[in-house]
Amino acid sequence: MADVTDEQRSGPTSEAEDVILRLDDIRKTYTNGVDEEVLFGVDLKLRTGDFAVLVGKSGSGKTTLLNIIGLLDTPTAGRLFLDDRETSTLDEDERAQLRREYIGFIFQFHHLLSDFNVLENVLMPCRIRGKEHEEAAHDRAVEMLQMVGLGEKIQTPVNELSGGQQQRVATVRAFANDPTVVLADEPTGSLDSETSRSVMDLMRDINRETGTAFLMVTHDPELTDYADRVVELQDGRIVGNEG
Repeated sequence: MADVTDEQRSGPTSEAEDVILRLDDIRKTYTNGVDEEVLFGVDLKLRTGDFAVLVGKSGSGKTTLLNIIGLLDTPTAGRLFLDDRETSTLDEDERAQLRREYIGFIFQFHHLLSDFNVLENVLMPCRIRGKEHEEAAHDRAVEMLQMVGLGEKIQTPVNELSGGQQQRVATVRAFANDPTVVLADEPTGSLDSETSRSVMDLMRDINRETGTAFLMVTHDPELTDYADRVVELQDGRIVGNEG
C-alpha cells in the first residue's frame, strides 16, 4: 500500500489545530441513466470533542454525506480531510486503512456477530487489523464494558442480551480502535425511549471522557438536546450549522 504523501497532507493546520475533519465543497452525483445530484457544495468542519447531530428530511442527503465522511463512498467533486490527510485521491486500500485507524461506526441495527461473545464482538475491528492490535485493545475493551454495565457479561453470547445491551456493545465496539471520530447513523432508531436515552447518555459520556468527536444522524428532534452543534441538511445543502 502506498504511503500518504505530503501533498495529501495539505489540510488546515494554522487555522485550527483541533479540526480533525474538514469537507470542502463536497458534491455527489449518481448516474443511473440520468444524472442525479445529491450533494451540492457541502462545507463542514468537525473538531476534537465535538458532539454534532446531522438532521434533515428523508432524501436530504444525510446518509450519502455520512458514507462519504466514513470513506465508504467517494465524492464526485470536492475535498475531504481527515486528520489533515486529503482522502479524495486515495485508492481503496488506503481508504480502508484510514477508515480502520480513524473512524468508528454505530448503526441503527447493531450488526453484532451472533457466533461470538460480547468481548469478541467488541474486539473484532482490532482482530481485523492484526493480533497485536487486538491484544493492545483488550484491557481498554474490558474497562469500557465495565463502564457501560456489561463487565459481568463479557463472555456472554450476544444473542442472549437485550436490545439495549446489544446496542451498548455496538457502541463500545466503535471505540475499540480508539478512533478520532465516531459516525452514528440512527443509533437509537430501533430502541424504546428509555433505552434510547440510556444509549445517548453513554455516547455523550464517552465523548466527554475521551474527546472523540461524534457526528450522529437522527430523525428524532429530542436527541438534538444532546448535541453541541446541530447541522441541518436540506436538499443536499447545509442550511443550518448551530452551536
